[in-house]
Amino acid sequence: MTVVAAFLALLWLGRGLTFFADEWAVMADRTISLDSFIQPFNEHWLGVEIVLYRVMLQAFGLGSYMPYLAVLAALHLVVVLEVYAVARRSSGPWIAAMAAVVLAFFGSGFENLYWSMQMGFLISIGLGLGAVLLLDGHPTTTRIVVATALLSVGMMTSGFGIFMLVFVGLDLLLDRSRWRAVPAMFVPGLVYVTWYVTYGRSGVATARDPFTLDAVLSVPKFVLEGVGTAFGSVLGVGPLLGIVASAILATALIVQVVRRRPVSTRTLAAFGAIVVQYAILGLIRAQLFEGAAEYSRYAYLSGIFAMLGLVALVGPRPLPVEPRRRMAAVAGLVGLFTLALVWNGWVLLAGRGIFEDRAAYTRAAVTVALGDLPPGVDPDRVMLMDRTVTRLREVLAEFGSPVQDSLAGDAVPPVDPALVERVRQDLLAQQAGL
Repeated sequence: MTVVAAFLALLWLGRGLTFFADEWAVMADRTISLDSFIQPFNEHWLGVEIVLYRVMLQAFGLGSYMPYLAVLAALHLVVVLEVYAVARRSSGPWIAAMAAVVLAFFGSGFENLYWSMQMGFLISIGLGLGAVLLLDGHPTTTRIVVATALLSVGMMTSGFGIFMLVFVGLDLLLDRSRWRAVPAMFVPGLVYVTWYVTYGRSGVATARDPFTLDAVLSVPKFVLEGVGTAFGSVLGVGPLLGIVASAILATALIVQVVRRRPVSTRTLAAFGAIVVQYAILGLIRAQLFEGAAEYSRYAYLSGIFAMLGLVALVGPRPLPVEPRRRMAAVAGLVGLFTLALVWNGWVLLAGRGIFEDRAAYTRAAVTVALGDLPPGVDPDRVMLMDRTVTRLREVLAEFGSPVQDSLAGDAVPPVDPALVERVRQDLLAQQAGL
């Protein structure tokens, strides 16, 4: 029931939204071809996603955003079910169910719930979690082979495939009983390295060159903020208090290790994956803007790592027998669950507002592109949504217009005349600067 409710809620919240940013690059610049599959998209390898997106474009066009959001929501809920399955093995059904409900409405990762361009990220996460489930316990050779294949495809789908491989690799390395599966993890790593050396390095410096002293020096602060975002999202306390919570948690874990008390290897793997995730992202993206580590697209995955790590840390412990302690434990769990759910629900609604504004701008830009341009503006030179107006018109002629939505028309407000005028003035300013 929770999965169905979440699916319907996400579709309802997505009504009226439309295509944005990188989606137009896929429409305008990519095809279903080997070259499109292999060439980097910024610094990412998005081969599988680009194929899927282009197939959807051919099937649905731009007449409605709802089919794209339906695929996105379905992928998200596959991830939710996988997290539940992994968490249940660590702690039992009740805590796993709480974690899954929070993740189902995980507003902290709202970009991955409202922007269909993120479907590649969700596919990589889903494939990685599938590998985790296959490699649990005492994996057979068949399960190791299938898990390796899933991780390899994940590497071809988005950059999140790298972080999932790190998590799975650490999970195996820290568990001596599963070391026989470790060599297989070199296969997806080799797949990615081969692609990077051959093609990917041409896109790695799109945002900035990560192989500089400035990039390295920016990493510690980015990691600290990212860790705070991960734990703040899951605990429902926000990034700043998330840093405090993570510091307390790190201290407690160090004390446990020093005292030679057992600590779940999955907890260590999950927390280690958060650090690696933000270290790599910091090398590439830390300079974009202040607070870039709080990006919701990153919080989605790091929040999952934090969730799995915390669940494994709690473990399958029974509730205390003594009534007062039992009551306190239940109250604590319910309180934490409520706080996390309310926080993420609030952020989910706030995130919709951001994407409503983006949708309004997209529709204003398309309205200008399809109409008469301001006098003197050259459509072959001025840019709208990072394409020339001429190329944008070609895309719209091929796939249709997103100004209305055939499946959610009642949720689409009229195009804002003030935004249309702003777009026209932007074109005039561009023309003047040429």
